[in-house]
Amino acid sequence: MKHRTLAYIILLVALLSACTDAPTYRIAVLQCSEGNWRSKLNKELLAAQHLFDQPVEVEILNCHDQSAVQVRQIDSLADAGVDLLVVAPNEYAEVAEALRRTKQKGVPVILFDRKAESDDYTAFIGGDNVAVGSLAAAYALQLAAQTEGRRVLEIAALQTTSPARDRHRGFEAAMRMHPEVNYRCILGDWDDHHAGAHLKQEIDAGRCPDVVFCHSDFMAMGAYRAARDAGVADRVKIIGVDGLPGPGEGIEAVERGLFAATCVYPTQGEKIIRLAIDILEGHPYKRENYLHGIVITPDNVDMVASYSTEMARQGDELLTIHDKLEEYFGLYRLQHKIIYIGALAIVMLIVAFVLTWNAVRQLRRAHRRMESLHREQSLFYTNASHQLKTPLTLIEGPVGQLVERHVLDGDNQELLEIARRNIGQMQSVLSGVLEFGKDPAAAAVADATALQAADEAESIVKDEHLKMLKQEDQEELQNILVVDDNADMRRYLRTLLASRFYVLEASDGQSGLRLARESVPDLIVSDVMMPIMDGLEFCRTLKEDFITSHIPIILLTARSTEAQQMEGYEHGADAYLTKPFSASLLLSRIDNLLRSRQQLRAAVKEGGGMTAKEKDEKLTTQDKLFLDHLKEAIGKHLANPNLKMDELGEELGISRVQLYRKVKVLTGLSPVELLRQMRLERGKTLLASTTKTVAEIAYEVGFGTPSYFSACFKKQYGKLPMDYRE
Repeated sequence: MKHRTLAYIILLVALLSACTDAPTYRIAVLQCSEGNWRSKLNKELLAAQHLFDQPVEVEILNCHDQSAVQVRQIDSLADAGVDLLVVAPNEYAEVAEALRRTKQKGVPVILFDRKAESDDYTAFIGGDNVAVGSLAAAYALQLAAQTEGRRVLEIAALQTTSPARDRHRGFEAAMRMHPEVNYRCILGDWDDHHAGAHLKQEIDAGRCPDVVFCHSDFMAMGAYRAARDAGVADRVKIIGVDGLPGPGEGIEAVERGLFAATCVYPTQGEKIIRLAIDILEGHPYKRENYLHGIVITPDNVDMVASYSTEMARQGDELLTIHDKLEEYFGLYRLQHKIIYIGALAIVMLIVAFVLTWNAVRQLRRAHRRMESLHREQSLFYTNASHQLKTPLTLIEGPVGQLVERHVLDGDNQELLEIARRNIGQMQSVLSGVLEFGKDPAAAAVADATALQAADEAESIVKDEHLKMLKQEDQEELQNILVVDDNADMRRYLRTLLASRFYVLEASDGQSGLRLARESVPDLIVSDVMMPIMDGLEFCRTLKEDFITSHIPIILLTARSTEAQQMEGYEHGADAYLTKPFSASLLLSRIDNLLRSRQQLRAAVKEGGGMTAKEKDEKLTTQDKLFLDHLKEAIGKHLANPNLKMDELGEELGISRVQLYRKVKVLTGLSPVELLRQMRLERGKTLLASTTKTVAEIAYEVGFGTPSYFSACFKKQYGKLPMDYRE
């Protein structure tokens, strides 16, 4: 029978394999910004998906000039299992570390258009920006030779990006070879506003150039508007880069006489996809792939414009064909899946019938074995329970007499009553063992117990929530949350801890989770075997939640094997005690865990000689992520003097109490103190790096008055702001 079952399983696997589509390469493209040049490239990438034999799926994302966003995109896509990343780095240095991590994960990376400060990439493809600068310089020299002043101005783009650096390098090198030319360079940004403003300053200062080279057509259009507004558009010759077709683009600007020239910066998305497929298929490929452009001048603009318009039309048609192909392929795959699923369903019905018949036979045999085992177990438990009754009676009698005589008082009397109640529970357990054969009754009792536990949990949560709210106005104590479905165990732990800690209680993991998120205790003591949500799931959920991930957890359980203890630690437990446990050992573990958290908090707050990297290693991933989000949220509102902690908590998705306790535990500072510290650190930086007045800096970092800023600054750094600047 086993051989036949194995044959059925092999048949199912074969059918499922037949249902699987041919593997499709998933390629993620990370653009650094928006723009018509990148929109043209995106269309070419999408159209190229079906130009090759291998199935390819292209996904395009954009970080919108935010390097931090691009780093997160690279990391998340590499973790998500994409086959290859195509990246246009937003800035030269910012993405280097993310590229290194991606290489370690085995994901190939193609850099296009821009390079990064890293050698951790598989291949590069894009325009030769040094050559672009040289081409522009050659034509600029021709134009300058026709003027009297021979004044050439380069308005360079952001030098933290590789295209701007290389274009400037190529242009400057050519200009340095012609000392007769009056060459100047202004470092700017990629936008048209800055380019226009720089040219206006030159004209106003009496340094009107004869030729202006801008690193993009967008910048060049800003320069043209500045020249036009100054009334010198007819004598200033402007050269741009991109050479895109369409209204308002570089080719049209040359046609209309607005630009003297534009350098074509090629896109060629199909070559990027071809290179990606060669890498994924293991074919030979070049690591450095430079695309070359041309200079569009009034002499060749008509021909280039006609060619570009035709290419744009064909590109749009390719996109339409791509959409149609996606629709047809979807229908084709659906039809095949329906056929495969139908065949699979028939085979599964046959297999199910055979397996069901086999299961019936096995159940009959198992039933006979269970009846025999049941009789043996009943005999064993009956004999064992009778042997326990004599010592239990000798324990119950003396304890009962001590309770009735009231020889003890206070906590000692409560401990004695707990012992008496649990002796009674043990007697009930023994009676249940003797009635082992009454399964229906036992099931009914279990259902009633579960319902009672749920009601009790809800009641406990409400009571603890009220106590938590009252505690806010009292002297602050360290909070410990006790989670156990046994009421006497909770009372016993409260008796042990109440003299030193503020104790909250919950009767199961689900209600404990709710209380932990609301109160954010300093430590949690939890049972493992509980209804609704057990201690292991409770522990795992707490450690994955950024609000509660820092809380140390001690698990108490009767599960004493090494494998069971390892399971507890794998779910995030910080300590593991088996029942019965020593009260002094529990208190010692609690003290050690709280002490280690205090040391960590002091290290994060004061530094303790640790580097920033060492501090990060002390924090869990969730805690570091929380602090990063918190500092990012504070940074956005740093200049707002009326920022309230409720607003900050709402932005982070947590309450004011949760924010206070989480920040206090991790940093040793209250949220207000952390906000003030960040404002002072920003103010200190501005004092050292700018010439702004103390008042300007105070308002910029969110202080209501300069005097209060000065007082806080002196308290933090031992000097007044002006003394620090000197």
